[in-house]
Amino acid sequence: MSAFQPFMRGDIFVTASTLDEGARFPTGLGKVLQFNADWQPRAAFETGHTGLISALALDQTGTLHALDPQARRITSIAPDGTPVQAFGKLPERAYGSMIVLTDGDFLIGEHMVGMIPGFSGDGRVYRVTADGAVLATYDTETNGGMGGFLGVTHMALSADGRTLFHTSETGPHVYAHDLVADRRLGAVYTRADPPPMVFGLAMLRTGELMLACGNEMRRVNPATGSVQSLALPEGRGWAVPIVRGEAGSSGNERLWALDFFGGRAATIDAESGAVADLRELGLAKCLTGIAEYRP
Repeated sequence: MSAFQPFMRGDIFVTASTLDEGARFPTGLGKVLQFNADWQPRAAFETGHTGLISALALDQTGTLHALDPQARRITSIAPDGTPVQAFGKLPERAYGSMIVLTDGDFLIGEHMVGMIPGFSGDGRVYRVTADGAVLATYDTETNGGMGGFLGVTHMALSADGRTLFHTSETGPHVYAHDLVADRRLGAVYTRADPPPMVFGLAMLRTGELMLACGNEMRRVNPATGSVQSLALPEGRGWAVPIVRGEAGSSGNERLWALDFFGGRAATIDAESGAVADLRELGLAKCLTGIAEYRP
């Protein structure tokens, strides 16, 4: 197993699984690349497991967690660059989304719902401790996406930690769930125009949601229903928005936007949609997560 370099402020981590040629679905040896703040390569880390890493998250200790639903694993790396044992008690499920909570716990979403060959799931969300003990299970709503088997593939959390917003990627709905009452709140947004698909989502400080819709970003206010469309660079694979840790020079929030099909990463202004940076990373069909180290 290859190693990371000790984490430095501003380091950028991206998913970069080495895909198997000719596979029906993207799958291969799990890999994460480490860059410095100027996108100079620092290291490449191989998990040693076969699948497709779906998300990255940094916790309060600076430990990096990489989820792989196909491998049914979470690989964790300490800030000194060495792997650490974590989440050993979790049920054998295919988890594809993760939120690190301020108290050190995690929300983890089941990527699958129903059954397909090799996988089964209920599309639920779990609250777990840092060592993997399950504290709560939430009966979240799913729609299966286009294929009928996708569960909670992307999540975002309200500032007060009570309301979870989530999607089944390639489906039309963004759902809300009351975590305190474990109560479904229904769809807060439904895309009706063609193609009626939503992929990933992120929560802004304003309480608005940023939705990746393949060829554009949509800024949605779940309280008022207002929708603003923001153009992205040409392509149909813009699937993952992630709020960056620091605002841009304008003071506006900035987001990463990840192009799954094109393997590109863009930095965009959350107000105007202006693209501040576009990186051709050559990571087609495996660029699903990005994280910045800002201790």
